[in-house]
Amino acid sequence: MPSALAIAYNNLSNMLEAGVPVMRSLKTVSPGLKRHTKRAFLGLAEGVSNGNTLTETMRLHPDVFSRVDVMLVEVGEKSGNLPDLVGLLSKWHEMKNRMINKILAGLLFVGVILLAVAFIAPIPTWALGGWHTDVYFVSVARILLMFLTPAAILVLIIVKAPQTGPVRKTLDRIVLRIPIFGRAMRNLALCRFCWSFHMLSAAGVPISECIEMSSSVSGNTVIGDLFRPAVENVRAGAQMCEALPSELPVELVEMWKVGEETGRLDEVSKRLADKYGDAAEFWLDQFARWFPRFIYGLLMIYMIIRVFQGYGQLYGGISF
Repeated sequence: MPSALAIAYNNLSNMLEAGVPVMRSLKTVSPGLKRHTKRAFLGLAEGVSNGNTLTETMRLHPDVFSRVDVMLVEVGEKSGNLPDLVGLLSKWHEMKNRMINKILAGLLFVGVILLAVAFIAPIPTWALGGWHTDVYFVSVARILLMFLTPAAILVLIIVKAPQTGPVRKTLDRIVLRIPIFGRAMRNLALCRFCWSFHMLSAAGVPISECIEMSSSVSGNTVIGDLFRPAVENVRAGAQMCEALPSELPVELVEMWKVGEETGRLDEVSKRLADKYGDAAEFWLDQFARWFPRFIYGLLMIYMIIRVFQGYGQLYGGISF
């Protein structure tokens, strides 16, 4: 299901395409949105009525509008191609929301399994200990903390880490090395770069600027940095594909070369975005399928250990 922001951008694009003024379009789109997003869109309408650009007002709401949103709207306002770019933003957020839902689906199943084990595993010890309720709930809390504490620390590191710099690059490099999930994130970063490049290129932005902007919103600094050397190459009058490193997929480099030679780079980048988007979805599906099984295996091992601990307490002479 598309996100609220994707639907809002789609409606806004249609209204702008039909010739409805920006301020009126924003006010018309706002009523169907959730409170937080609605407030931001009404703020955009107020900003436009005060003579500000959409871009200037969007920067006042960073919790709603991402760097990609601001970047594309700014290009749209400067190029006069705002309806089309807002429409592309709608597709961008639809794809992004679909990917997030796949990840959450896998994690939700893991959470259900963890809760079940947390409440079932202490039962043998609880029974042997005389059915003391306080002992049972302490055991449940201990199991939950054993798994949730590392997860909470990991989430905190990811959320609080700066978006640029050595810390972020180290985290992004670690993510790419995670089995299955790393493949999904690599393909997703390539998809985001190609999709952003397509949107900017279609708006008439110079290629060197397309590369810089797209690299910054790829979602992974390691992947984004692979494209940055091409900026100077393009500014020097050479082709972008000549500076693309060997770490990038061969098919991407070859298709990019064809796109530059035929002058259809915006179409090629869109085709590549679709290709890597499909690949990212495939690997996210695999992650959602196998990660819960991996956690389930760990929990089963823990359950077996608890069973033997129970036997040890019951018969004596066995310790774990």
